[in-house]
Amino acid sequence: MTLFSFSQSSDKPSGNPDANGSNNSAFVVTQSKLDANNISAWFRTNGSYNRDPSTGNAGFEWPKGSGKFARYASGMWIGCISGSDTLIAVADYAYDYQPGYVDNSGMPQGNNDPLYRIYSIIKGDTTSPDYLNWPVSQGAYLNSNGKPFFMGTQTMFFSMTDAYPHQSKQGSVVSLKAQILQTNWCYTNTGLGDVEFIEYRIINRSSSAWTNAYVSVWTDDDLGAAVDDAIGCDTMRNLGYTYNITDNDQEYGTAPPAVGTKLLRSPVVATGNNNDTVKYYSPPGSQNLIVKVGYKFTGMNIFNTWNNGSPQPSDPNTYSETYKVLEGMWGNGSEWIDPINNQPTQKTYSGDPVTGTGWIMSDGNDRRFLQSFGPFNMNPNDTQSVIVAQLIARGSSNLNSISQLRALSDYVQTVYDDNLQSVIAVNNISTEIPSQFILNQNYPNPFNPSTVIRYSLTANGFINLKVFDYLGREITTLVNEKQNAGTYEVDFNASGLSSGIYFYTMSADGFTETKRMILLK
Repeated sequence: MTLFSFSQSSDKPSGNPDANGSNNSAFVVTQSKLDANNISAWFRTNGSYNRDPSTGNAGFEWPKGSGKFARYASGMWIGCISGSDTLIAVADYAYDYQPGYVDNSGMPQGNNDPLYRIYSIIKGDTTSPDYLNWPVSQGAYLNSNGKPFFMGTQTMFFSMTDAYPHQSKQGSVVSLKAQILQTNWCYTNTGLGDVEFIEYRIINRSSSAWTNAYVSVWTDDDLGAAVDDAIGCDTMRNLGYTYNITDNDQEYGTAPPAVGTKLLRSPVVATGNNNDTVKYYSPPGSQNLIVKVGYKFTGMNIFNTWNNGSPQPSDPNTYSETYKVLEGMWGNGSEWIDPINNQPTQKTYSGDPVTGTGWIMSDGNDRRFLQSFGPFNMNPNDTQSVIVAQLIARGSSNLNSISQLRALSDYVQTVYDDNLQSVIAVNNISTEIPSQFILNQNYPNPFNPSTVIRYSLTANGFINLKVFDYLGREITTLVNEKQNAGTYEVDFNASGLSSGIYFYTMSADGFTETKRMILLK
């Protein structure tokens, strides 16, 4: 992790974006890489990610160590109506966010406080400075035992706000007074080595309600060379993606990969209909289940795009143009028209390049795209959470890479729907190949509320480990994935269960065994 003084930049510059331009309020930004798996990506406390802070060049490297890059820059945008004002905060090539928070009087604090930085921890390392100084007071997650929560192999946290003077030309002069608690994590588990997860917890710290609000994830993907990129929108998967249209990229060569952003959790809106119910875990991967009756998720209802320059539409230049873009229109307020059915749409290029059907791009260029979630309303001190995953896959051709990306997207959705239980608690403690399959007795036993289950595998294969109650009803799936031979430990947290006898069963390559455990509260 490094520190630097920030100054404004604009458009899509080359060189160090923080070394030029004018800025009247220098502040300290920290940056760090999320790089425990096959992706190496920069994150910064000014809302930017995937951009190399030292050079201003692309900063999403894949595979890690290859010197090849698939994304140039990405960031979160927020827009709303507050009273008679349209309020916008963006992070693209200039940044409306700074590290810190908004105090109870509505004033921003912390942009020059070294404690408001990026914290990054590695699973199993309980002696690192960031683990020992985990910023609980800033909103970083804890586990059920009151310790830093390892959401993945690597977990990252920081707090930022737009309440300081905005820097971008696309943002409004007046801030939203939003506070954003950002958690990033990734896994080394089989099947998730090419995925990174991001959660934005967005808090309205102003004294006014936000109406018709949107949260958006923006990205400028340069998939190797930028000039031959095409974008697409998979509406069924809540997935936006970039692929190479020529099947021969200058950097990645033949059969270049496809890269994308998948929505996993969108803002919730009240419907007043008791048939509408949302369920989610807070934090993700915990046993703290939140159920809201009379609400629904917005989903990815907008997918917008523009070029780097002409032809139009191009980058929005004012806050009013930006808000139109967040709503799914051109910056001038014109609607998109789907050329296949001649109907207005808020989701551009929603066809299928693999089959050549629907609205797809016919040529490649330097594209940006934005996935927007809303509209919704937020009262003062309300919180909304958005969770996305950025993922990349490579197949036997440019179009097969899209198919592989979709398959990875489906797997990520399955893991998320399982509340990350199949990966979040599994720890490979030894790669030494044991002589036989073993399912050990959990320890401690009896336990309250957490226990550890150890098992050993003699060969690579698909492993399933489930917990059942005394009546044989399934409680949860702890492991459901392909794993290499070795010895593993998985944590089971029963904080939401009542005292009693429970069973856990492991199935692997024809081996099945069940053991009993006792929960005493």
